[in-house]
Amino acid sequence: MDDSTGNESGEAAREAPRTPEETEREQKTDALIRWATARAGVIVVAPIIGSMALMANEAYMVVRMAKLQGIQLSSSALGGFLAGLAGTLAGQTLATTFPFPPLQIPIGMSVTYAVGKVAKAWLNDGMPKNMSKYKQVFEESKAEVRKDPDAFKDHPDKDKPLGDESQDPTA
Repeated sequence: MDDSTGNESGEAAREAPRTPEETEREQKTDALIRWATARAGVIVVAPIIGSMALMANEAYMVVRMAKLQGIQLSSSALGGFLAGLAGTLAGQTLATTFPFPPLQIPIGMSVTYAVGKVAKAWLNDGMPKNMSKYKQVFEESKAEVRKDPDAFKDHPDKDKPLGDESQDPTA
């Protein structure tokens, strides 16, 4: 028997099957990420306020994902999460300030999708302070949107905000 895996074949032990509630929560989380991604494609091109609205969109997405898991995310926890992604988000902000939609839209959408995927993993992992392990998730998720951005653009609620973008999303 292989001591590291607990079985003779060397395969890692399988996770317990998900409950219907866990499956439903994951489906709702993934739908929320797709909605926020489609929304990003709409708001990123707004003159002057596009970058700020994009950040609000991402903040609301993370807060709503936490609520799906029964977590009341504080402003400091949200700030810590976003600060952990600061370098990446700063690049997004710079790239989306230039009024050129063929550049703005795919960047806004891919980064929003990646923030959603990282947030999902971060929440599932218990919200650790060290964000370094999520860099690969972030890069792979951005690449997923860049391969087929049209697959993310047609969400039926893309014109509907995720929340009141003039308010603190954690309130």
